[in-house]
Amino acid sequence: MKKLIVSALLITCLAFAGYSQEKKEGEKPKATYLLGGAKISVWENKQQGKQGEFTTTTYKVEKIYKKDDKWNSTDYFDLEDLLKLRAIIDQAVNEEIKKK
Repeated sequence: MKKLIVSALLITCLAFAGYSQEKKEGEKPKATYLLGGAKISVWENKQQGKQGEFTTTTYKVEKIYKKDDKWNSTDYFDLEDLLKLRAIIDQAVNEEIKKK
């Protein structure tokens, strides 16, 4: 069951990998998880709804790499990247669940 949940989360994260949210200058993620070039950033966003203020948690999935002494990121992944992402998604989800 846990593997099914992690797999579903991986698919969801990859589906939204191209989606970006504008962040205020200097704003930092709540947490960052790295494994090789695979990176997940955890963001918390406070929002106002009909029932009052609430917080949503979003996950940014990317691969970071260095080219010509400059750090870049992409949302394209090969099989090896996906295996690393699966591992850090599992880690990120477990850590975030423990914090709640």
